[in-house]
Amino acid sequence: MLKDLRDFLRLLEEKGDLVHIAEPVSPRFGVAAGIRKTSDIHGPALYFDHVEGASMPVVGGLYADRRRFIWGLESSPEEIFDKFIQGVRHPIPPRLVADGPCKEVVLTGRDADLSRLPICTHNRKDAGPFITMGLAIARHPEYGNNVAISRLQLFDDQTLGFRSVLPQHMGMYYDAAEQRGEPLPVAVTIGNDPYTTLCSQVPGSVYLDELAIAGGWMGEPVELVPCETIDVAVPATSEIVLEGEMVPGERRVEGPFGEFPGYYHGVTEQPVFRLKAITHRRDPIYVTALTGPPNTDNHVMRQVPLEALVYDRIRQICPTVRDVCVTDGGVTMHVAISIRPTFATQARDVMLAAMSTERIRFKLVVVTDDDVDVRDPVQVEWALATRVQADEDVVILPRQYGAPLDPSAHTPRVWAVMGIDATRPYGRPFAEIADVPGADEFVIPGWTDGARR
Repeated sequence: MLKDLRDFLRLLEEKGDLVHIAEPVSPRFGVAAGIRKTSDIHGPALYFDHVEGASMPVVGGLYADRRRFIWGLESSPEEIFDKFIQGVRHPIPPRLVADGPCKEVVLTGRDADLSRLPICTHNRKDAGPFITMGLAIARHPEYGNNVAISRLQLFDDQTLGFRSVLPQHMGMYYDAAEQRGEPLPVAVTIGNDPYTTLCSQVPGSVYLDELAIAGGWMGEPVELVPCETIDVAVPATSEIVLEGEMVPGERRVEGPFGEFPGYYHGVTEQPVFRLKAITHRRDPIYVTALTGPPNTDNHVMRQVPLEALVYDRIRQICPTVRDVCVTDGGVTMHVAISIRPTFATQARDVMLAAMSTERIRFKLVVVTDDDVDVRDPVQVEWALATRVQADEDVVILPRQYGAPLDPSAHTPRVWAVMGIDATRPYGRPFAEIADVPGADEFVIPGWTDGARR
């Protein structure tokens, strides 16, 4: 069982999927440049041993490839959907313990200084350094725990801009506290085990307890320790914990920032997080993540949860579903689904179900036959080119509730969605696929015999 970030890093080293960068690297663009490069080549996670001006190392690109998400949940490509749904359906509530490694060092008052952290500047026109891999944890008297990753802009040594807007759950928590005229206590943890990190990406009801889902994946409760200065409990093995409050009635200009659609998101007024304490492990490890054009940590961490939840939804109405792929280039807005149709209009049922899964909104849904590997964009394009007639097979629904930050949307969160039936016409003769006998077994030395990774 991967109990903390360090366990996960050891696993990646054993698999040859973590590379140490020994030369000094700047937190301003330098770390992000490495993450951008490794993301583009499906390379390893990076461990920056020496970050200029910092006393702690930085890990980046931790989830920039799907394989590391799967390893993080100690699963396999064949079993990841079932493992994911198991945690969602059988959550195990977290357990409060008295102490944990995240309390090895406690800093309060003026000693709690954000300049101690190697907070990175990622994209060329970002407003400044941003915390991009912090789990924001808060409690609501009715809804319970919420765990989310929100971007946090560094304003000064004890102040951050906190972007979380309605209808996001953290935005709901803050809105309720602000209406009462009260601050919202929030803890931001940096450097967590994969289970508690990835639970932050599960979409669902505001009553969903992400930490209980992490427990369901683990098969045991996540251990939490109480914070020093606020009434919030955090994962005991976190590398770094920032304790603070989102202040009611206070806004500051935040942004721009390179966001998940691949474009800079504009300047807006956002709530302010005021730091009260920092606790951390001895010799802590800081973690950062990149977002921007695909594919980055941000995209991969969203893709697998969306795939698993949509697969489970589709399987209920179409047991012959083969695979669900949230496409790399679609920045979590496009999905391709392969099925073996058993009646004439089944592909349309599937696309409509994918468009209406709770808290999941796709802009484009493509449904193919099960002979198409939807993880191969060439095969998907081949199906679109040879099995689709636009006047018969395309469905467009205008003015649907959409994802945030789509730069083509005229109204925020309002867009048109499109479904494409790229299956063969059901029950009618169709051209036979050309194939070459023996091609699958043919060996090319050094390429197909396992000698090449």
